[in-house]
Amino acid sequence: MMKMELQKRYEPKESENKWQVYWQENKTYNFDPSAEKTFVIDTPPPFTSGVPHMGHVLWWTWNDIIARFKRMQGFSVLLPQGWDCHGLPTELKVEKDYKIRKNEREKFLTACKEWTGVCISSMKKYMSSIGYSSDWNYEYTTDSPEYIGFVQKTLVNLFDKGLIERAEHPIMWCTKCSTTLAKAEVGYVEKDGVLYYIKLEVEGGKKITIATTRPEMMAACVAIFVNPSDEEYSDFVGKTVKIPIFGQEVKIIANPDVDMEFGTGVVYLCTYGDEMDIKWQKRYELPSINLIDNHGKLNENAKHFAGMKVADARIKIIEELGMLGLIEKEDKFKHNVLCHTERAACLNPIEFIPMKQWTIKVKEASKDVLRLSNEIGWFPEHMKIRLDNWVSSMDWDWVFSRQRVYGTPIPFWYCDKCDKVYPPENLPVDTSLEKYKMEKCECGGSIVGEKDVCDGWIDSSITPLIISGYWKNEAQLHEKLYPTDLRQQGHDIIRTWSYYTILRCFLETGEKPWKNILVNSLILGPDGREMHKSLGNVVLPDEILMKHGADTLRAGLVMLGLYSSDAAFNWQNMEFAYKFSTKFWNIFRFFTSNLDGFEKQTAITNPMDKWIISKLNRKIGEITKNIESYQFAYAFETLHDFIWHEVADNYLEFVKYRLYNNIEKESAQTTLYNVIFSCVKMLSLFMPHITEEMYQVYFKQLEKNESVHKTEWPVVDKNSMDEGVELAGESAKQIVSTIRKFKTSNSMPLNAEIKQLIIQCKDEDLGKVSKVLKDVSGAMNVKDVRLGTIIEGKNIVDMADMGAKLSIIL
Repeated sequence: MMKMELQKRYEPKESENKWQVYWQENKTYNFDPSAEKTFVIDTPPPFTSGVPHMGHVLWWTWNDIIARFKRMQGFSVLLPQGWDCHGLPTELKVEKDYKIRKNEREKFLTACKEWTGVCISSMKKYMSSIGYSSDWNYEYTTDSPEYIGFVQKTLVNLFDKGLIERAEHPIMWCTKCSTTLAKAEVGYVEKDGVLYYIKLEVEGGKKITIATTRPEMMAACVAIFVNPSDEEYSDFVGKTVKIPIFGQEVKIIANPDVDMEFGTGVVYLCTYGDEMDIKWQKRYELPSINLIDNHGKLNENAKHFAGMKVADARIKIIEELGMLGLIEKEDKFKHNVLCHTERAACLNPIEFIPMKQWTIKVKEASKDVLRLSNEIGWFPEHMKIRLDNWVSSMDWDWVFSRQRVYGTPIPFWYCDKCDKVYPPENLPVDTSLEKYKMEKCECGGSIVGEKDVCDGWIDSSITPLIISGYWKNEAQLHEKLYPTDLRQQGHDIIRTWSYYTILRCFLETGEKPWKNILVNSLILGPDGREMHKSLGNVVLPDEILMKHGADTLRAGLVMLGLYSSDAAFNWQNMEFAYKFSTKFWNIFRFFTSNLDGFEKQTAITNPMDKWIISKLNRKIGEITKNIESYQFAYAFETLHDFIWHEVADNYLEFVKYRLYNNIEKESAQTTLYNVIFSCVKMLSLFMPHITEEMYQVYFKQLEKNESVHKTEWPVVDKNSMDEGVELAGESAKQIVSTIRKFKTSNSMPLNAEIKQLIIQCKDEDLGKVSKVLKDVSGAMNVKDVRLGTIIEGKNIVDMADMGAKLSIIL
């Protein structure tokens, strides 16, 4: 083979875009559904935010590693890409930047689609820039008419099964975002609060003190609770309390769930202050008083406090209770407040407001979701507990209607009098714009269209049905590709994306959505805290891409681990990954410059060649096992350690003199070719660009594949693995290392001549050491090397690890 001229230094900026274009033009990653072996990765569509963060890049990198690995194992891989378009953040962005209100429906929707298109283009550019190997022929958006129609079809199917209803019950409402929320969209946030101790008058003239953080709810009080085990209040049970200011009389009820250690051990139930109020109101069949409106203000039931915002009413009511002498004390403390935490992250406290909403009955399916969870392989396995705990605690139906505009329209009409629901005959449909075929219900009420849209999770929870062809009635394809092989996602959305996908796919098909699920962890800021602009600890992908390129970014993120626990972003990893790519490029330059005329492989005869080949095969086995178990950090560590320390630091030092002096050159060249090519192929998972450059400028001329990513994954050759050979090679390493240290400590050049080297070792080591004397001699420029007994003399060096001695005669 002719000598190839290489640039002295690999330049990512010049190389990466070139190969990204090449892969697209050559359809390197196109999926063939007719292939005998297929592998399908369900890639939950990211929300179209426009600016990817490190979590996005990690997620894309992990998916890409898996896809490249399976392709090299002979699978046709479907790595599709979808976009989760609908959502509150888009609406808020359009209102803010486009200055268009939701009531200008047509203009508002047009602006939402425009903004979403801009975001998709930006994110696709980022994905391509890191070498993401998606087949863009399978791209989809959740706001397309085709997608919306299928989502609506699944909802109609659920309605036909009796699993969807429209009914009034307390729902979680964000007064800031003006929309209903599902349980998965809220979470507890620690906030500063005040526990107010308020004295109430009991019939007969006695007093009882309640402790509450929400005195503004007093107008909706319907009962007082004490624990039946609390002897202090046993005489109060059954008596009546008159609520100050508002005047309603309520009963004191024994409730074993009351925490006697909190406050005074006496609480009041108001409809609805929190989730516990809802449970207790139903359990004790108490009346309901609606107090707060959709804007977070008190309504007419609050009397002269009507129209005040919740926080303002709290202050005024406390002032009035104080004037009445009913405030016993106030304790400041920190407590957990249920807030809107999902996506928009407004962190606004939610309110429970009774209103008519659309729900999916999910509690009956819980046992099936748990069963399917057991059938799915979890990586890491302990993440399964998060889903199981979430499902087991599920006590709410899924409220999926949202008071927004940019979303999948709920595909039903209903009677405004009797609430009878009318499903559509044709899809997609927007019932807020299209009239039903009849104007009147049989009860005489008017049939009206639903103006609300679906929760975004309704859209994105059916992606396995989309990518497998189910939505297009491609039964044969669906049977082949479903359940999909793998879903990869973050641990923070197990209770949403994992749960909703398993639930929705089961309710539609009766099957699990995937065979395995891989859960990644979160990338924290360099300071170990979650990345937030306000903390000044956000690191953007562009910072690494512009400085060192995509391969460095990918490998640096892989080094974080993130298989089972969150980890802080580490700049040292990025610097190491870049230095390693430079190191490997220099190794590659040495390799190509010393394979002049190499065209076919010959027998490997030299003991050090056999040593590195045996080590290579052992590492191939370890790396393959780690990739198959998704331990990417360990795989990359094993690979870069082998390349840097075994190949560069040791093997190349043994082989240089042979290449330069034409000593067993064919064996050396064959060994180098196999070692470097195997390393290039394995490294291509993590660093696809630099390895493509290497392949194209050298290996392609012999291998003929259009891309390194079309080559076969290295397979362990057990016949080349020899423990005895490896022990001999390790002995040679130790001897050479000792001589290097000796030369360095004596200010000698490493290529300085040694006249004679006598090696004294254990009898059991004589055989293995004798095999490598010639290689030690060549590597360290020793004129005469022999085994023998060292009695006395200068330059005697102990090798304690081997139980040996060296006598170095200069």
